[in-house]
This record gives sequence, structure tokens and C-alpha cells, in this order.
Amino acid sequence: MLNDLSLTQLKTILDQAHTTIVLLGPAPTYDQVASATAFYLALKDLKSEVSFCAPNEVSFPDLLGLEEIKQKLGNKDLSISFDYSETAVDKVSYHIDEEAGKFYLVVKPQKGHKPLDPDLVSFDLIGAQADVIFLFGIHAYDVLEHLYEHHAEVYENATVVTVHSFEPEIGDLKLDVSGKSCWSEATLALIEKLGLELTGEGASNLLMAIDQATDWLTSFTATADTFEAVATLLRAGGKRLRKPVVNVPAVTAMGGFIPASEVIMERTTRTPFEAALEKARERKLQEGDQTNVSLQEIKNNSLSKEERLLSGQTSNIKSKKKQKQHSSASNQPSQLNPTKDKMRDKNYVP
Repeated sequence: MLNDLSLTQLKTILDQAHTTIVLLGPAPTYDQVASATAFYLALKDLKSEVSFCAPNEVSFPDLLGLEEIKQKLGNKDLSISFDYSETAVDKVSYHIDEEAGKFYLVVKPQKGHKPLDPDLVSFDLIGAQADVIFLFGIHAYDVLEHLYEHHAEVYENATVVTVHSFEPEIGDLKLDVSGKSCWSEATLALIEKLGLELTGEGASNLLMAIDQATDWLTSFTATADTFEAVATLLRAGGKRLRKPVVNVPAVTAMGGFIPASEVIMERTTRTPFEAALEKARERKLQEGDQTNVSLQEIKNNSLSKEERLLSGQTSNIKSKKKQKQHSSASNQPSQLNPTKDKMRDKNYVP
């Protein structure tokens, strides 16, 4: 559960922070990615200097905003690099044109050497700095690989906040998202309690993750709070995905047909009836018979050996029962149709 005291402390720290980093682990779940992305987008609207990183590429086509995730920590310093030869560079200098507002870096080659080829110069942003670092689903620093190995001092100088379903050993503030149906439901509560503004993309991500975690709100893990969270996300502009299409048979195992009103998923497999119909047609064509296949023949072909045997037994039982009833009726005297002589007898009582 989210601790109110920790949230109060975190709100104060965020208000004073200038740079923030949101980090995911090497193999985050769909729910964790949706939560971290929604939280990052909410922070981005509040503060301009927010980075979103993960040690590996993250790919969930349904989720929005994943193009913001970088595999490199830090974008504070501009780095200029080129192939270097000790005899090719004589002097490096710079000057500033205050009127034009331009900074010039000059690389002067030694006499007798060609000038530096501009096509071989590369530019990059390096150098990490953060006041607050959020770790989503991360229980140890070493799982961050290069995002921690070359930047250990960044973590030491920042307030590290872990967001997890338990309390890991690392972190200055630990937010426990357990007690909710999923991470995304808890993240919505975190965003609201920190006074952040939820974006439409973030709301859509949280909605899709809640749907997946609760099987489209049919799971017993979905509580009244879950439905309230869904309502909040819809009001914030969140969009829900349709339930994914899966293969389902049109006939149940007991042979009963599913009502059309209840079939909400696309069927791509053939029913036993359809398979039998196709086989019967093929046999007729092979025999050179172009007549239509009878429904009784199709029905017989669609039945298994056991079902045909059971059907035959049932028919025999019904036939014998009918014969027995007919025999009993023929042996009984006819009292319902008295003869004329009996009708003339005044003492006759039917």
C-alpha cells in the first residue's frame, strides 16, 4: 500500500527538484511499462528536465509514448568526437560571437595535413545529473547494467525512489504498489496523490494494463476501486482496446450451439458439422454425383462412432417401447368404442 508519509515527503522533494529520471528494468512487464510511461508523461508536463530510460529496448506496440525511452543515461553535455591523429591536430580553440549568439570550436591541423573532414565528426549528449530517480520494478542496481555501472555517483547524489510490489533493499523512499488489482491502478493513485496531471496517452496506457490484468474487469481482483479508477481514466481521455480476438468453436463440447448474441470473438476453426459437410461434398464429387448432400447424411458423418452407437441404441429403445405400448393397447378390450348392441342395453355402464 502507498504510504501517506512517504508520499508527503516525495511531493516536497519533487517540488524542489530540477532534474528527474524514470528508469525501467531489463525485462519489465506490460503493466510496469504502462505505469512507468504514464508516470513519466505526467512528470514531463510538470518539469522540462525529465529523462526516461531502460537498459534494453522496450517494445509493446499497444502502449503509447515508448519512443521516449532511451538506452543511455544522461543528456547534459554535448560531446564532439572525430578520428584523431596526433600529427594531424595542431591547435584547438574557441571563440564566442556575442552579437550572433554563436559558439565556435576551431580545430587547426598541422602544416602539411588535410583539414578535418566534417562528415567524420559526430555529436552526442552525455553526462547524467538528477535530483530524483524513480526505479520502476527494480530491486537491485546491478540489473540496470550500463545505466548504473558508469553513473554510480549520480545515484549517490540523488534521492532514489523505488516503486515496487515489495520493499527492496535499495532506495531512499520506497513506494509499495501492492494491495491493488495491478501496478497501473496503484500508479493512478500515485499520480493523483502527488498532484500530477494525467495525460490522455498515460490514461490510455493505464486503462489497457488494467484491462489485461483483470481480464477486462471480469477477474475477482477487480474491486470497486478498480472500477472507479477506470472511470477516472476514461474522463482523463483514456482509450480502451477491444478485447483480443481468439479462436473459439461455434459448438460447445456437449453439442449445444452458442447463441449468436453471446459470440463476441471471431471464429476461425471449423465445427464438426462443417467438416462433415465438406467431406460429404468431396465424396459426392468423387463419385460423380452432383446432387445436394442430405442433412441426415451430414449429421451422421459429423457424429463420432460412440455417438452413432448411442443414437442407434436410443432409437432401438424408443422403437421397442412404442411396439410394447401398441401391443398392450391391442390386448385390452375396447371400452371406449362400445358396440350398438351394448348401447341398446340400458344396464350397460361403460
